[in-house]
Amino acid sequence: MVTFPDGARIVLGHEGGRPIHRGTVAVRGPCAPSREELMGLGLTEPQARGLDFVLAWFGRPFDSVTSEPPSGAEPRWGAWPLSGPTLITALAHWKQHEPEAFDARLGQLGFEASALALFAEDPRLLAALARAGREHGAQRAQLETLVTHVLRPMLDSCAQSETAVDAPGGLFASARALALLFHSELRFSRRGVTRLVTLARERPEPPVAGEHAGERLAEDLRATGRSREASEVWRILTSPELADPS
Repeated sequence: MVTFPDGARIVLGHEGGRPIHRGTVAVRGPCAPSREELMGLGLTEPQARGLDFVLAWFGRPFDSVTSEPPSGAEPRWGAWPLSGPTLITALAHWKQHEPEAFDARLGQLGFEASALALFAEDPRLLAALARAGREHGAQRAQLETLVTHVLRPMLDSCAQSETAVDAPGGLFASARALALLFHSELRFSRRGVTRLVTLARERPEPPVAGEHAGERLAEDLRATGRSREASEVWRILTSPELADPS
């Protein structure tokens, strides 16, 4: 347990010989940004619903800190979670918009964004990063970085003939189809997204092309021994939370 001068406490665990914080601030709840705030980042209503679902069910708490592949000893922070350059960007964004809050949580401890590996060596610094994830401004910085540096480039890469993949009437226009895209990026990175979009373009039947592609992806995952990921895809495909508004 790490106790800070103001009495705040962070309880760390250990995994693979390294300290971690599994997190305590869920993506949905009284300590998290609202869906309206997600839309305030420039997301459409279907995008916000899809992202909210993926973060809530397959992401992590805002104050989680782990260190695992592919980032090695460097930390992975927050709901997506972010690591390496995207983590540095999120922290810099928070510092720019809320310098006093940043300094109170990290600056006073001599935080250096360019030396992320130090978090794995200093439990107190790792605990401070976890505590930072409880700050509303830091959560917003996580989300803005995710949208700007991960999701928008991903959606742009899927465009065909300058038509956005999630344009009205497009292959991935619904909240459910977008959740499939976001989940593929979270679990499999850009290669998984490319596979899902390819499957959709083989049977381009809007507005269900993205969902049919998700069914085929789930079967492919199951056939190759990825039963956990296949189950996650089916949860997206069948959840009433993602049904189109009547």
